[in-house]
Amino acid sequence: MTSSQTRRRILDAALACFTEDGYEQTTIARIRQRSGTSNGALFHHFASKEAIADALYVAAIASFQQGLWELLARRPRSLRAAVHGTIAHQLRWTEQNADLARFVYQRGHLDWATPAGAELDALNRELAAAFRQWMAPLAASGEIRPTSILVITAIVGGPAHAIARRWLSGQLKAPLTAFVDELADAACAGLRGTQVRARPPQRIPAKGRLTLELLGDDGSVLSRSQVTAELEPGSQQG
Repeated sequence: MTSSQTRRRILDAALACFTEDGYEQTTIARIRQRSGTSNGALFHHFASKEAIADALYVAAIASFQQGLWELLARRPRSLRAAVHGTIAHQLRWTEQNADLARFVYQRGHLDWATPAGAELDALNRELAAAFRQWMAPLAASGEIRPTSILVITAIVGGPAHAIARRWLSGQLKAPLTAFVDELADAACAGLRGTQVRARPPQRIPAKGRLTLELLGDDGSVLSRSQVTAELEPGSQQG
């Protein structure tokens, strides 16, 4: 087994332990046992559990950012295409890497003074510079408002993060990708400084229980039964 494979096994084992037992309850001995590595091999790569968690965090962000680099390589031809592609990737990555996404959200952030923090800062700066370069013509033409990359990131990714957190906690049953179009509409409007166009309401079927009563001529109930039916919300007529 190569050194990189051993490192990967340790990180995979750590994620499984953090997911099942929580960060505080996980010991470095448990990670070593689950990864099937020796003490020497584990400490060759990581000095502590904190170092393992930091490396896992950086690996998660690098994995996520790879999709954004691929988006930029395809050179989206419009603001809408870039925003839609960014949000779609963000939510799709979360669905496909749910345990890793939970870990990132629970971890929160890294100490920028650590080696892992410095590595992550370099990754973020490089990607931000690439997006800034791509957006420069749009800002020059007035298609988007002049603002900082920090604000742009918040406008595009912030609402998607909020929805992703609710989905990961089990509060949302719909697939995350069902929210892409509306989030893209709102983000584009925020970047341009325009109003969001209203979308027609979604017709979501729902189950309901109906009570049927058979009445006699005098109004008395002769029989009663209940049935379950698929219901669709309709518009009220004024």
